[in-house]
Amino acid sequence: MSSCTSVESSADSSAQIGIDTVSWITADGNERSAAVSPALLHEHFHRALPWRSGVQFQNRLNRHSRQYFASQRTHVWCESGLEAESLLSLDFNGLVRQIASQPMKISFADGSTHFPDFFATLRSGDQVLYDVKLLGRMTDATVEQFAKTADVCRTVGWKHQVLHELHPTKLRNLEWLRAARHMRYHPGRPELDRLVAVFADECTFRDGALKADLKRPYIAAAHIRHLLWHKYLRTDFDQVVTESSLLESVHKREPCNCGA
Repeated sequence: MSSCTSVESSADSSAQIGIDTVSWITADGNERSAAVSPALLHEHFHRALPWRSGVQFQNRLNRHSRQYFASQRTHVWCESGLEAESLLSLDFNGLVRQIASQPMKISFADGSTHFPDFFATLRSGDQVLYDVKLLGRMTDATVEQFAKTADVCRTVGWKHQVLHELHPTKLRNLEWLRAARHMRYHPGRPELDRLVAVFADECTFRDGALKADLKRPYIAAAHIRHLLWHKYLRTDFDQVVTESSLLESVHKREPCNCGA
């Protein structure tokens, strides 16, 4: 663990000696700060409390919400619909083990500050800092700010990624599947084996549901959506997924991210 000072003193210190500083709030509510260095790799930023939370009011364009993150089995706060989309995409990708929103304030040596949107630890062990921005709002000032953030990440040993809006087709598909990602939709072992066998030879969503459970195809359909989300089944996500889409089984050894 790195030794840390209070957030208030860190801002003055960084301004005086010209260093980049990271400040955050620990899971137990303590404010901490440290100079940017590889020592920050040992801090638990994925458990950090949100550094800031904007004010929500009627007719505000940004929509605050808490989005369920299946891989972590908790809700994650976000301050815009774009951040909610990004969480949905990150959850579907299945690479994130733990994630926190608004995890820190970065005080740059030039006196400017930045509040990244998410911090995550991946299943690979990598630590990633995410910024979320509409592609059409990537101004010169934003690009410069993200470049300084990427420099901080390189110094620490984090990765940095900027997330933009999803393609409408992918977003539509993820929103259609999202409800079935929960553990309660995970099929039992006999049903799972049957569905994997049904889709071993590519067939449509509808036909597979009927083959798996002729009397209750709606139950099989919920299981199929769950298996699509958690990548036991695959299809062409560049096209709108419907009951006519062709699906195929995927050989998967690792446990389901839903926790089942």
